[in-house]
Amino acid sequence: MVSFILTLFHTGHKLRISTLYHLLTGKRTSSVLLHGFFYQNLPFFGCLPELKESTFKQVIDQLTKKQWISQDDGFGQLTSEGSNHLPLDKQAKLIDLKGLRYSRERQRMWQLTLLSVQVISYLSYHEKEYVPLDSRPFFLYQTKNWLRHSEGDILTEFPRELSQILAVLTEEQANFLANQFSGKEQLGKVPFQLLASEWQEMPWALLFYQNSLDAFIQQAQQQPNFRRLLSQFDQLNYNQSMIKTRQLYLTGYSVEKIGQARKLRPGTLNDHFIEWALLDPQFPFEQFELLEPASEEEMLAWSYQLFPDVPYLNFRLSQIFFLKELRV
Repeated sequence: MVSFILTLFHTGHKLRISTLYHLLTGKRTSSVLLHGFFYQNLPFFGCLPELKESTFKQVIDQLTKKQWISQDDGFGQLTSEGSNHLPLDKQAKLIDLKGLRYSRERQRMWQLTLLSVQVISYLSYHEKEYVPLDSRPFFLYQTKNWLRHSEGDILTEFPRELSQILAVLTEEQANFLANQFSGKEQLGKVPFQLLASEWQEMPWALLFYQNSLDAFIQQAQQQPNFRRLLSQFDQLNYNQSMIKTRQLYLTGYSVEKIGQARKLRPGTLNDHFIEWALLDPQFPFEQFELLEPASEEEMLAWSYQLFPDVPYLNFRLSQIFFLKELRV
């Protein structure tokens, strides 16, 4: 846990310690999301939902005692000694992690995938008598409904799509996930039986698992049968109130009209647009008047009070747009 929490300070900027805890546990507010985005920790959003605040504070105290971070008035910052202990090798392998996008439903999406692979495997042998991996009614219904509405030769197309997905992943990810599948004459292994030694410790084991699932899901959404299978759960990854705001805006409603129609406070509307902008590569930034900072350092030093004539939403969208363009 100590080395992972240290990773959160990798940019060298002063970070609000309480906000880091809220990020890890998945508190979905614009202040938490923006903090994660600005300081490149957003992939870890919601990765440790069960983390106790007392445990987190103990780790922060350990890092401070080791002089790997310094603390000042609720903020923490990486020290030169701490930079020597950053687990850069592990951090570099977690590039597929997308906590804001998938943390709500990634587990159920994977469970549905495991069940569907099993079902297709037995059907390909014309066998219908087997014990399903997941007997919960909703999962069984989803799988049956997906099969009922399948077009073409699903018994051929689905395995082909699965092979294409696994081929795009790293070898480590592909082997880790493929060995969890069960089917005719094959019993999948428990995920943590398959972890390499470097990922055995918590929370690295959980992070590697989440990273592998996110990589799989991203590729699965490019395949028609997988996309249809997972679409219902995937929609639940999103803030549904934000989705309604987005739909109204895309049909021509102004920000003000949306607030009136939905009886939402300006702060709630701002939260919706900020989350939409962080999630969607196609967000219509061009429809907003944006500020143009000269550098990342200047932008991170900005305070809204410096721009009294600029709407708060435009101020935040300016920051998001600039950093997205910079980090492409």
